[in-house]
Amino acid sequence: MISLIVCLATLSLFIVIRNLHNKKPFALFNPVLLSILLIAALLLISGVNYYDYYLASMPINMLLEPAIVALAYPLYTQYNAIRPILWLLIACAFIGITLSTSLAYMLCTLFGIEPSLTASMMALSVTTPVALLITDMIGGIPSIAAAMVILIGIFGSVFGLGLLQACNIKQPQAKGIALGVSCHAIGTATAMEYHPQAGAFASAAMIISAIISAFWVPILFTILSSLSR
Repeated sequence: MISLIVCLATLSLFIVIRNLHNKKPFALFNPVLLSILLIAALLLISGVNYYDYYLASMPINMLLEPAIVALAYPLYTQYNAIRPILWLLIACAFIGITLSTSLAYMLCTLFGIEPSLTASMMALSVTTPVALLITDMIGGIPSIAAAMVILIGIFGSVFGLGLLQACNIKQPQAKGIALGVSCHAIGTATAMEYHPQAGAFASAAMIISAIISAFWVPILFTILSSLSR
């Protein structure tokens, strides 16, 4: 009964915020961002333990994997548009992952971050399950990686389209690839709301990025570590 009430309250809150965002499409009214902030505030005010809330909202958490699988549908509908540039899409994903991982490593080295924390910052542009697997492989802290993945996804969801527009990137396909490579599922969801082709290309970019990251990030991290010694 408690689980049902918590799930209904969480979903109701999200729906209200989503309707607000649809009426006032302001970047900071992002449903994911506001939902997280409001739920965190309510837990702090009420004194409810987060773990208790997590257990009560488990049915919603179980929908994460089916939701990610559902992103394959726009990929299927736009397959004919994606197929001619598949290798270009793979190249974009590979370059994006290499640059983001290398930049994260250089910043951690510059600020003298300890090795385990540095390892936790290496795989932040892929969906959470893949990021956790990579982080564990290279000796990072999965909980920190999970938090950073979510923050990056929210940042891309809130500011991604605006930044791309400021860079004079107009094609929805290009915007979708950028969001899919950089901001995983949350960015892909934003791309789907923006334009069908943007959503399809973001979905493809997210899938390809996850595959590339799984084998390339551990290798790249080893290379960067050896070069910095």
